[in-house]
Formats: sequence, C-alpha cells, structure tokens
Amino acid sequence: MRARFLRRWILLVSIGEASGFAVATAVAILTIVWGTPDPWRLLLVVAAGAVEGAALATGQYAAMGSRRPRRALWVGATAGAASLAWLIGMLPSSLGLDIDLAAAVPLLVVGGLVLLATIPVAQWLALGRKKTARWIPVTMAAWLVAIAWTAAPSPFVDEASPIGLVAALYVVAGALMAVTVASLTARTAWSLFGPDAEAVSGPESTSRS
Repeated sequence: MRARFLRRWILLVSIGEASGFAVATAVAILTIVWGTPDPWRLLLVVAAGAVEGAALATGQYAAMGSRRPRRALWVGATAGAASLAWLIGMLPSSLGLDIDLAAAVPLLVVGGLVLLATIPVAQWLALGRKKTARWIPVTMAAWLVAIAWTAAPSPFVDEASPIGLVAALYVVAGALMAVTVASLTARTAWSLFGPDAEAVSGPESTSRS
C-alpha cells in the first residue's frame, strides 16, 4: 500500500507541477515575444504562477489518501503562494533595481528563503492539523534542489535562439523539476496523507507543532 501511494504521489504531483509550469513558462515567453511592458508583463506572469500553483495543488490533492484538507483551501492557498513566489522572483528585474554587491547577497539570501517558504507555509496553514510542521522544511528542501533544473537550459540558449527551442528546453526543465519535487516529498506526504498517517485530523485540530 505504501509503495502504491508513493508511485501515485510522484506520478500525479509530477503531472500537476509540470503542466502548471509549462503554462507559466509559455506566458513568460509570450510576454517577451510580444514586448509586453511592465507592469502588465509582471501581472500576466504572476497570474500564470497562480495557474501553476493550482495545477500543483490539484495533483497533490488527487494523490492524497483519506486525510485530505479542504480542496478549495488547499488549491487556493497553493495558487496564491505560487503567484507570490513568481512576484518575488520577478520584482527586482521588473522594478529595475540597481543594488550594489554588498547589499545584493543578503537580499538574495533572504528573498530566496522567503520564495522557497511561500508554498510550504501556505500549505501547512491550509492543513490546519497538529504534527504537520515538518511539511515546511521538507518541501522547502525539495524546491531548493528541484529549482536548480530551471537554470539548466541557460547554457544552451541566447537571444538568437528560436522561441520553440527555448520553450521546449524550459518545459523539459520544468518536468524534471516537477519529478524532483514529487519524489523528494513523497515519503513525508505518505506520513501526512497516507492511510496510516499519525497526524491528527479534523477541523477542530487548529493547534500546530
């Protein structure tokens, strides 16, 4: 039963995140092709980020066992957190901030930690159950490893690269990122959402540890 849950989690979460990231990537590329100015470019990509989050959450929800949170709360929280993560990632370039190196390093560290925490913290709050706080560090670590895939296409593309090639490479990178996140969170997902989960469920369980 455990192996079946793990396979199901990895498959469905991978499909959800990969498809959502493909949408976000397509929108980001199209705003470049169309020459969309800010703040409209930022708004479009942030909205696409919400689609990515909703797709991820839908895949996760479908893979869960009997201890599911409320669907609307889980999907809504994840979609909102994903849009916030895209906003954090794009805001410096959109605002054209000119920051010296001494200030850039701590800002990047803090910004990176906040970005990594957005989805895990939002999902933990949506769970509303005791003994689920481990979801935050596990998922943050999974995203830290997985997000490295999005840098993989960079050596192979430049301004002269065909848009189709750029899109294809980033879609593949997104798929690899999705499989990585799904795989690294599967065991913890089993402990929280599998039939033998130890976490206490119920709407009355609002305190957390």
